[in-house]
Amino acid sequence: MCGIIGYTGAARALPILIEGIELLSYRGYDSAGVALEESGRLRVEKDKGRIGELAPRWEAAKLQGTTGIGHTRWATHGPPNRQNAHPQTDASGELAVVHNGILENDLALREELERAGVRFTSDTDTEIVAHLFARAFEGDGPAGHNTADPVAAARLIFERCRGHFALVLLHARLPGTLIALRRGSPLLVGLGVGENLIASDVKALAGHADRVIELAEDEIAVVRRDEVHVYDAQGREVTKSSRPVGQREQVVGKGGFPHFMLKEIHEQPERLYELLAGRVDAARGVVRLDEVHLTRADWRAVTRIDLVASGTAHYASLYGAYVLEALAGIPCRAIAAAEYEARSPVLGPDVLVVAVSQSGETADTKGALELARQRKARTLAVLNVRDSAIGRMTDNLVDIHAGPEISVASTKVYTGMAGALLLLALRAAQERGCGAEHLSALAPWLSRLPDLVREAVGRAEAVRVIARRLDGTRNMLFLGRGPDAATAFEGALKMKELSYVHAEGYAAGEMKHGPIALVDHDLVTVAVATPGPWRERMLANVREVRAREGPVILLAADGDVEAAKVADLVLRVPETNHWLAPLVNIVPLQLLAYETARRRGCDIDQPRNLAKTVTVQ
Repeated sequence: MCGIIGYTGAARALPILIEGIELLSYRGYDSAGVALEESGRLRVEKDKGRIGELAPRWEAAKLQGTTGIGHTRWATHGPPNRQNAHPQTDASGELAVVHNGILENDLALREELERAGVRFTSDTDTEIVAHLFARAFEGDGPAGHNTADPVAAARLIFERCRGHFALVLLHARLPGTLIALRRGSPLLVGLGVGENLIASDVKALAGHADRVIELAEDEIAVVRRDEVHVYDAQGREVTKSSRPVGQREQVVGKGGFPHFMLKEIHEQPERLYELLAGRVDAARGVVRLDEVHLTRADWRAVTRIDLVASGTAHYASLYGAYVLEALAGIPCRAIAAAEYEARSPVLGPDVLVVAVSQSGETADTKGALELARQRKARTLAVLNVRDSAIGRMTDNLVDIHAGPEISVASTKVYTGMAGALLLLALRAAQERGCGAEHLSALAPWLSRLPDLVREAVGRAEAVRVIARRLDGTRNMLFLGRGPDAATAFEGALKMKELSYVHAEGYAAGEMKHGPIALVDHDLVTVAVATPGPWRERMLANVREVRAREGPVILLAADGDVEAAKVADLVLRVPETNHWLAPLVNIVPLQLLAYETARRRGCDIDQPRNLAKTVTVQ
């Protein structure tokens, strides 16, 4: 989610870096900073806040250099503040680094460096890179790495660091030079006339570069104003071709997608990776939630958890209630925030009230949280906008890191909130002494989850085929069991929000207690029946629908040969653990709603009567 901009040329770097930061602001951020090299010294300015507030405070007279790096940070390791803002520096202050991505083995590397005498000044994983690179550059790396060789030092970063990262480094003893590394996260070199740039997004290059070089996996670039050299992970120089910057690429917007919603559906794998990678240490068997300041004693004192939320956040909370109760052993309930006060909930220090919200400004959820505070309950927030009203109301926070969501109908925020609640459940289980078994069982699946979601997103053509069969459909029923009951509710919500088709979500066992009266050949039923303890009962419900001539679209896992026997149409998804399946299973339902709405000519990004942030009760 972070944004990177770097410049080297003949012009003053500061205005170009500020312009690049502004062009990257659409990605969402909580702090920003710059580092410039001048006469063999680095000067750094950074802090929490927006660039419009920060830049006027930076002393331009002291930032006259023509080579520099800039950054927008969306906090992952440590809260947003000056010490955690980027650029991060080494102990000497001669090296500055900006970073987009996550180090997966940062705890082990930090402990190793601390044992070697390194003193850290931030909570970030990025500072680890600064120390590793600086020590290697000074000749304190493994044998075979040459002193003052930036390519050799960069190779060490690839050898020692696990995860996805894009890095740009600036060293005072390498005047006019930027060093870039890419693994996983995108990074581009922009080619200008007498100047070159580096950016995480082509939009930040607007007006300065008309051609770009895209760095491939595990490539290193050494960039100066009049030359660019690219090396592979073995230190061998490689020949790279450049491509022109298209005019559409210079406009901040949909990234080539016809709608923001489709773009945001496609962003889900990377957003989930960023959510999970820095927080799950499978090797150590721990889940890290640095901004949840509940001690082991606090967690063991909790006798109930109330998840309060609205709309899509409420359905993510339904999923969260399943995993919190099953994995952590704490009674948990998901309650529509607008109804919380009406219940006159019994609250006190033994109850944890978790507010779940995309914007952090939802009036109903704020009201529920305020009630919890008045009655002395413990509070926690799961948010996509940490610097929001709800974010300021509680000392405990899980930031889902989904980034700005422009489409009114939530997609990536839903999977982000569900994923964050799963992490909260694992953390609670860990603190209550029952987490090791759960994390051990889920860890292999958690590491694969972003790729499984990516595979589900890639099956859009199969969804389009089924969407064509829904032409003329006016009523739909969505069914799921266990944690996938939440998938059914959210799938139905997406369908009604986008296409204006009347769609109802039900826990499948409830279907026979009334809604079955609606079943006929005009009511389309979408049933979620991927593997899990409840699958056989789910299929029994599907047969009840088929027996009454109701058409069925079945969501089934790859290799499920029985699915085609009990359904009219089958949507396939990759198989995963049943606790993680809802994060995969929702993807085809998002796409189904999108394609149905598109075929009907609906306003997909701004459906009628809806607002992104609901600030009235």
